[in-house]
Amino acid sequence: MPSIINASVPGSEANTSEINYMSDDPAQTANEKIYPKDKGYAWVIMIACFFNLGFSLGAVNSIGVFQTHYLKVMFATVPAEMIAWISTASITTTLSCGIFANMIASRLGIRNTAMLGSLIGCLGLLLASFSTKIWQLVLTQGVIFGFGSSILINISLSVLPQWFDKHRSFAMGLIASGGGFGALFLIPIITKMLEVSSFAWAIRVLLIVYALIAGISSFLVKPRIPNTGTTISFDYKVLSDPTIILLSLIGGFIQIGTSIAILYFPASIIDLGYNPTLATNLIMVFSVFSACSRLTSGYLTKKINAVNILIFANFVTSIIFMALWYNSKTMGTSLTFYILFGIFGAPYFAVQPIIVSANYKYEQISSINGVVFLIMGLAILIAVPSIGKVFQTLGNRKDYNQIITIAALSFFIATIFSIFLRYSLLKKQVTSNRNKNSN
Repeated sequence: MPSIINASVPGSEANTSEINYMSDDPAQTANEKIYPKDKGYAWVIMIACFFNLGFSLGAVNSIGVFQTHYLKVMFATVPAEMIAWISTASITTTLSCGIFANMIASRLGIRNTAMLGSLIGCLGLLLASFSTKIWQLVLTQGVIFGFGSSILINISLSVLPQWFDKHRSFAMGLIASGGGFGALFLIPIITKMLEVSSFAWAIRVLLIVYALIAGISSFLVKPRIPNTGTTISFDYKVLSDPTIILLSLIGGFIQIGTSIAILYFPASIIDLGYNPTLATNLIMVFSVFSACSRLTSGYLTKKINAVNILIFANFVTSIIFMALWYNSKTMGTSLTFYILFGIFGAPYFAVQPIIVSANYKYEQISSINGVVFLIMGLAILIAVPSIGKVFQTLGNRKDYNQIITIAALSFFIATIFSIFLRYSLLKKQVTSNRNKNSN
């Protein structure tokens, strides 16, 4: 999300001088001295946002553990497309409901909105721990927890660019990696609880960890430039922006391909003859490489065009699905796929907010991220149940080749849209330079 990528992302110079996020407060000069960028409390904000994303997205990234438990244990006789609604609701709501964060924050403030999000997330997990039916888990683990997490994620992605300039690439890359590191922490805890206790207590332990970490981190979040009462509503102009449309489409197709790997790879390892514990523990391997990839991608945008990273990563990912996971019969081939997928399938989640913060004003960031994540969520809502149906009917719940093909195609389409995105940003930069010269 950095504007540090002036040489890398077309149009990145557009907002480097902006300091107004919440209002046109004449006291901003004083606030600049109290809260300078890249110093002091900025690093507290970065850590708080890292943990907010770590335990919100980390819980979503850990859904593969629960998905495997649902498929193989808790709902072993229930059709896969029915079970898929739990993860569908969780991922869809987590991604799509952040669009409301801007409107809530304009009335409650940044900190109160973040704390509200963490509270709603806790409520969802609490209710989920008492759930025994699919529809109950769709509502609790899916909708309620997802809504709270989506608010927390949007606030964290939107507030951080206010606090950083020189180190914004690093800061945005770090918090984007939070979901991977969060999953790395949560997966062994959830897996162990499912082994030694029950599903209910696995959720309750997740609740305790989430409440403690997200609660503290939410309290630490605040805007660098205080809100003086200006009402911030959704910016509808972003809906017609070609760059935002392309970013949303890329994200939607990437999310489809990513969800297939996250939800079905552990189950495919079990079907190769390995035990469920090993299968779910492999998600930690993926999480490590995914987190490192996001962090590295954020740093590389200072040296390499961010969209070029996106084009290359999406294309490679589409290849490895077919070259390594398709028809895989050995652990070695499957594990190689999972590691490479963690490396090349993750950059979008770091690069997308970097491109947004580099090309748009601070006050637009929340609305833009809301739209992009909304489209990603809708893609999940449509695709995941359909993928579950394909797996159930065509794959007979054993053959993964059909859904692997869908994933590969999704990343290939994302590659094509990424190429269009590069030309859209170049055009945006030319227009911006022309306007400056004419003035």
